Amino acid sequence: MRILITGANRGLGLELTRLCAARGDRVFAGCRTPERDTALKDLSAQHRGQVSILPLEITDAASLDRCLQQVRSDVDALDMLINNAASNDERETLRTFDAEKAAQQWMVNAVGQVLVAQKFLDLLNAGTDPKIINVTSEAGSISTMNHFRGYYYFGSKAAMNMFSRSMAWDPDTAGIITIALQPGWMRTDMGGSNADLSVTESAEGILKMISKLTLEDNGKFYTWEGKEYPW
Repeated sequence: MRILITGANRGLGLELTRLCAARGDRVFAGCRTPERDTALKDLSAQHRGQVSILPLEITDAASLDRCLQQVRSDVDALDMLINNAASNDERETLRTFDAEKAAQQWMVNAVGQVLVAQKFLDLLNAGTDPKIINVTSEAGSISTMNHFRGYYYFGSKAAMNMFSRSMAWDPDTAGIITIALQPGWMRTDMGGSNADLSVTESAEGILKMISKLTLEDNGKFYTWEGKEYPW
């Protein structure tokens, strides 16, 4: 399988890259600062010719173009895009809400994911049973929010959910299975040490769930366990 994973330098993205490489997939690992990502470099060295590290800033058109050219130089199709890159750096309230900071997170967590899918659409259309997996969060579920948690991240993930739904029914993606994915609360830099899941548990569950997807699943919101999650 030929797979592009964004945000592949740490946490879930890194573990998905590791597991996909271990099972023999051709993995293109996109990240913002490959020169600083030692773990990803080590993984690429272990799987030489199988894991390629690509500099990628998902909100930058020139970076997306360069990444596309590098992928195209190796393969003529992609079978899967895992939109995993995300940002969550603020703890804001109504008094501290800042439009610039909100727009920045929305660009990374929602708009950027659409830009990646747009850029690699032709390669995905040429793939075998192609899939777009948009990694979102339980934070994007409007119906389950019952106390104050913030604006930027939660709003951006809700937008990502709607974009995933739109992408699933877009005529340009006909034949591509597109889902929103809730990976669970993981013990990562973002999730913290008290989280329920190890990254490996989540990643293994995600890959198992993805392997069972059919066109009937198009446009749905799933957890890492393959259960539908409320919008």
